[in-house]
Amino acid sequence: MTAPSRYQSQELYLQQGDVSCYRGVDPLTGLAVLIYTFPGRPAAPLAALESENIPGILVSSFDDNAGQVVTAYSPHYGLVAPGESVVDDRFVLEAVRAVRDAAQAGVVHGDLRAGRLLYAQGHVLIEGYGVPWRPADPDATAPEVAAGGPPSLPADLYSLAATLLLLGGNNLSNEVGALLRAALAKDPRERPTATTLHGQVRRACGGTVTPPPRSFDELTLPTGAAPASAAGATERKEPPPADDRRPSLSATRSDFQLDLDFELDVATPPPDDDALTTGGAPSRSRATPSPHTADEPRAAPPPDRADAADEPEPITLNSDPGLSPHGASRSTRDSTPGFVKDLPPGATYRAGSLDDAQPPAPIRMDRPLEKRRRSRSWRGPLLVILALVAAGAVASIAFINQGTLAPAPRSSGTVDYLVSVQVQPAALPPVDLYVVESPSGSGTPAGTILCRAPCKIVLDRAGAWQFRAEFQNRTSKVADLELPGSHNLTITFPPDTNGSAPSPASGR
Repeated sequence: MTAPSRYQSQELYLQQGDVSCYRGVDPLTGLAVLIYTFPGRPAAPLAALESENIPGILVSSFDDNAGQVVTAYSPHYGLVAPGESVVDDRFVLEAVRAVRDAAQAGVVHGDLRAGRLLYAQGHVLIEGYGVPWRPADPDATAPEVAAGGPPSLPADLYSLAATLLLLGGNNLSNEVGALLRAALAKDPRERPTATTLHGQVRRACGGTVTPPPRSFDELTLPTGAAPASAAGATERKEPPPADDRRPSLSATRSDFQLDLDFELDVATPPPDDDALTTGGAPSRSRATPSPHTADEPRAAPPPDRADAADEPEPITLNSDPGLSPHGASRSTRDSTPGFVKDLPPGATYRAGSLDDAQPPAPIRMDRPLEKRRRSRSWRGPLLVILALVAAGAVASIAFINQGTLAPAPRSSGTVDYLVSVQVQPAALPPVDLYVVESPSGSGTPAGTILCRAPCKIVLDRAGAWQFRAEFQNRTSKVADLELPGSHNLTITFPPDTNGSAPSPASGR
């Protein structure tokens, strides 16, 4: 079995010129697909076309002057009408992303009208890539293509911008609307590229991140040198003026150098260090005994390095708040005993053993609390299930309100006809479409409300059909349709009594 014959056609989805599109199924996976057949070769190179906003292309083949393209398909996606609230700045961003990805792969669409944009639950898809289309909507056709020129990437950008402005209406922000109108330049060289337009729309939708200002922890440490005192003690340097304390990133490695120096007295045991001093000398745990006594002053220690004067001023840290900041030593004449063997007055000894110590408290399990927690464990999953049910209901209501009709095929031997319904004038909001007359044997009798046009409907019988539409107190002309034949139906409303059509917001 070859790859193109693997997919089975079920019903006609769209007929436009020489291109036929069928809804089908992959018998191996059971997934729904769209099968396009047309004369000529598919657009190339489709193998490099990958985008989250373009249905995946499963097969692209050419045999005996007949081309075929098979793409993934989901019946949950549907068309949107002009002025719907879902067509906002984010909708535009996803649609432009699809054209950007196609432009990077070098694939031209050729017919980016409103019927190509599909929407479901905040996600936009553009179908029909890889098929040699002929433009069907003159309002969404670039001037150079309308004059007989070939389809191109700038022409695709023009068609998409015109389509998004038609569908978005007043829902688009002023910034995004101005960017789309800039892509409608008559000269293709004056239009932005798809990549540039995508970046501009992303920034208009809030896709950029502003770097934060400098924070308070970006500090500059002093690097000036200060001479040591004659007594060997260090003194603190005055802070810089308020005007000079500004955040900066100019601190070097030497600004953060911190050396530890323990100063000990001759008569003081090594564990009783009096002060912790930071200086230019390396850290040491013991100091060399000094030949001076406690009553004689000590001279300043010589510098360990020749460049000690160029280093930052050391900072003195005291290990005991009660000691002098200059490291004053204890007196060697202190006669206070360090350890007393006798008991305090009135104290007595009592014999005992280590086994008489207080036993640890027993560990008790709070069984009622554990039972209550176990009984409440079902509430979390129940809330999750209720949330999923509510989300499904909202999604179903949103899909029904889109006005699309995509019923499953009735049987393998029944042929249904997919008809695209348009409304004139195009500025009208969605209108109710009624059946006036249907062929004999049809399951759709007269008086049936089919959808809110513009939309797509599926008719079950060939023959003569008549339709009309209503909007508020206005009724359209009766439109005739003969099947099989044209699959496009246009509902026309006569002009209003005052000669003006209502704005799209009046029907909301």
